[in-house]
Amino acid sequence: EKGDAPELMHCFVRNLENIPIIQGPTINSLIEAMRGCGRGCDFCDVNKRSKKDLPLERLQQEAKINLDYGFDSIWLHSDEMLLYGCDNRDFIPNRDAITELWKGLKGLGANFIGTTHMTFSAVAADEQLMQQISQINEQDKTGRWLATNLGIETVAPNLVKKHLGVKTKPFSPEEWGGVVMEGAKILNENHWFPAATIIIGWPDETPDDVQYTIDMISDFRAMNFRGLVAPLLYQDFSEKNSMHFGNLNEAQFTLFWKCWENNLRVINDIIPIILRNKTYGPPMKIFMYGILKAGTWAIMRYLRGLCKDLFNGRTPDEIIDKYARSRSVSAPEIQTKKL
Repeated sequence: EKGDAPELMHCFVRNLENIPIIQGPTINSLIEAMRGCGRGCDFCDVNKRSKKDLPLERLQQEAKINLDYGFDSIWLHSDEMLLYGCDNRDFIPNRDAITELWKGLKGLGANFIGTTHMTFSAVAADEQLMQQISQINEQDKTGRWLATNLGIETVAPNLVKKHLGVKTKPFSPEEWGGVVMEGAKILNENHWFPAATIIIGWPDETPDDVQYTIDMISDFRAMNFRGLVAPLLYQDFSEKNSMHFGNLNEAQFTLFWKCWENNLRVINDIIPIILRNKTYGPPMKIFMYGILKAGTWAIMRYLRGLCKDLFNGRTPDEIIDKYARSRSVSAPEIQTKKL
């Protein structure tokens, strides 16, 4: 009332009782299942929160509010859904707790249970977990694909060690490239569509570091990976440490380009799936088709122009040829840890 409130306030919820229960339906039937992550990536504010799991009974109560309103599915919001119920330092998923959660919500009458975030390391640590989740959702019967967000960020071992905390656990930083490939394979086999992120322009990033991730994108194409890879420019609280398009070097531009080449390939593959989807009517299908095609065309056109501006009129083909041919690393094979 006095107008003297600080512009930015920091507060931490110390116990679950302080998180209010929803009073009405939520956007897209999204309910909060967890807070915090525990992975400790140095660029992420979420890791400052201690991990808290909301109990099944409460989640059922909130899910029922959305289902009674008319939603036919439930989406669980979390910073790392596959760590729900996890109480071990190796970050191995608690399969029983997660499948009990999925069954408890599906049993309310939802068609399926989706989730916003998970990690490749948790997926690869227990390949049977994603299979069981998909079976509970009946994705194996309906053929339904669900999307979820996952962070790759980088697969350069020295950057992984320095910036990604324990994101790779229960695997080592050196295995991260292989973990991502294995996790992507498991997700696709079980009808999950990854929307992954890459960070470009770490303050201490070298062209050799970037090459690791370029190689991984090439491996994605070889395995016919179904998923999108969003290249993000590194942003810091300090403007001088943040990355901008005008500062991209040849290796970083190549990675950005390769990510969008992957996305263009995948989008062209999934357009027929969208057109066959009975959820959308003909006008919506035409609209989505136009948005996808026009959007990807505009992005590739922008990148071609950016390449000429950055590198004295040279074309993307001239720039990326050098990095597409060299190979810094082959994704190492990993042995997934069985529970």
